[in-house]
Amino acid sequence: MYFTAKIRARSVHIRYDENGELIKRDLPNNRLVEKVIKLDRILSFTEDHLFVQCPHDSVEVWEYEGNLEGVKAKLRATGSLIE
Repeated sequence: MYFTAKIRARSVHIRYDENGELIKRDLPNNRLVEKVIKLDRILSFTEDHLFVQCPHDSVEVWEYEGNLEGVKAKLRATGSLIE
């Protein structure tokens, strides 16, 4: 199953160091682009961000257009949301 959204990539969370500090790379402020994302890559949604699993055990943080209620409605419509 896939999910479509207009997103803006914000950062890449690479890993935690030996002291438990997050190592991340902020991405340049770019424009919104439409993406088709495989649902099993999405780790979580917040009101304005989604967290996407990427290669090499990294996680990208994306802003998305819309809000959490809209995301939940899309997921409900496909039977992909358990509440």
